[in-house]
Amino acid sequence: MDLVIRSDSEERTLALGRTLGAALDPGDVVCLEGELGTGKTVLVRGMARGRGYDGPVTSPTFIIINPYPAATLCHVDAYRLSDGEQLVEAGIDDFLDGCWICAVEWAQRVRSALPSKRLTVSIAFGAGENERLIKVRESGGWDGRLAAVIREMLKDGG
Repeated sequence: MDLVIRSDSEERTLALGRTLGAALDPGDVVCLEGELGTGKTVLVRGMARGRGYDGPVTSPTFIIINPYPAATLCHVDAYRLSDGEQLVEAGIDDFLDGCWICAVEWAQRVRSALPSKRLTVSIAFGAGENERLIKVRESGGWDGRLAAVIREMLKDGG
């Protein structure tokens, strides 16, 4: 599955995150890619909201891994890491045990530490100031369930 979604606002990106968060299951890994400021953390905040967590969600740039137990969501920021081995040293294996959903910002830096079954979400700046182009790709054995959920969201105008 490859879907491209055009977001014209932070609210729309949050809505996509909520939809993803509600559809994901523990054990799922979401790899987030994109330049600084494209909205990776906004998407993760939406994922947490979709899992029923209403507290603050900030990028764990300096602590690397921030778990949100109420949402069974693990938020990783690999910006400061140079390879997957550093992510393993930071403790990612504790969250890749099938009990957590892992959302990994800057995943391209640590891909070797992540399972091949993953959802990759690439966010790029669009033409307008608030526009983002969000590409969603399933790989490594996904069953297409998220594609159906996202297409339904888009059909409903969400």
